[in-house]
Amino acid sequence: MTTALIYSEKYLKHNPGRGHPERPERLRAIVDGLKQGKLWASQNIQVVDPKPATRADIELVHDPEYVSLVEKLSAAESPINGDTPVHKNTFELALLAAGGAIKAGRMVLSGEVQNAFALVRPPGHHASRARGGGFCYFNNVAVIIERMKRDFKLKRIFVIDWDSHHGNGTQEIFYEDPTVLYMSLHQDPFTLYPGTGFTNEIGRGEGEGYNVNVPMPPGSGDSEYAAAMQEIFEPLSDQFKPELFVVSSGFDAHADDPLTQLQLSTIAYGWLANFVLKQARQWCGGKTVFLLEGGYNLDALSGGVVNIVKAMSGEEFPLPAKTRPPKVIYEIKLALSGKWKL
Repeated sequence: MTTALIYSEKYLKHNPGRGHPERPERLRAIVDGLKQGKLWASQNIQVVDPKPATRADIELVHDPEYVSLVEKLSAAESPINGDTPVHKNTFELALLAAGGAIKAGRMVLSGEVQNAFALVRPPGHHASRARGGGFCYFNNVAVIIERMKRDFKLKRIFVIDWDSHHGNGTQEIFYEDPTVLYMSLHQDPFTLYPGTGFTNEIGRGEGEGYNVNVPMPPGSGDSEYAAAMQEIFEPLSDQFKPELFVVSSGFDAHADDPLTQLQLSTIAYGWLANFVLKQARQWCGGKTVFLLEGGYNLDALSGGVVNIVKAMSGEEFPLPAKTRPPKVIYEIKLALSGKWKL
């Protein structure tokens, strides 16, 4: 089993400013943790330097006018909004982040590696077709999906997003697309940005039933997440039969994260990855791409990434002794009853 870590020192140059949660130290902590765990460039792991995405790549999912706007804002150092500042290098670094995602996808789908983790900054899942926000400029997950659909003729891609903030941008982009099954586990949108991701948001038109939201009440942790993976993720995967899994991997659902009120343990990221990798082995030869999203406690972030990379390398992590399905599971099953057997 071979794993690729997509990484560039240039990602450290993305600096939203003093006191901003999405700071360069996040990536430094991840790399330090992987090196301490003897995972960085070990025998079965390749560290790969990416190239920037092209404008044509970005415009597969973003309006050309929005792409031009980000470029102009970057030149002027004018923010998208209060939590998403823009500097002179923002446009080029956002292209490089999307390029890292594309490189991960190409390596996996060409058979160079079985799985890959794109350790990219800035993150992307809040970026919609014509708007950025939530620390995001271009939607890295959406870019990789549309590029891979064209390059490898994919027809079924499963995206699972376990960042504690709902991936509103990813949802919007694929809301009417039956080739992409998007499942998000996130904190209850009544209690956290961006305020989207309710159970009744299940897609539209041909995409109805292909958008699945699992809003977790504050205080939810390992038991609730394990139940959601067993009762929602596994049966959906078995019925959809994906050709590729893509994970929006945020780490801010950790109990120590300063921005959220969820309670995942560090080990949970290992068994969450085990769930995805097991389904990937069953349906698509293990083809899985992880992309870095949020996570703002450095120790939790580093430890979570280390456990995912260990899982990608074949390590198995024990599930919690008991699972406790949150009430929202039953709402989801009802909302999707016309499409899936859950």
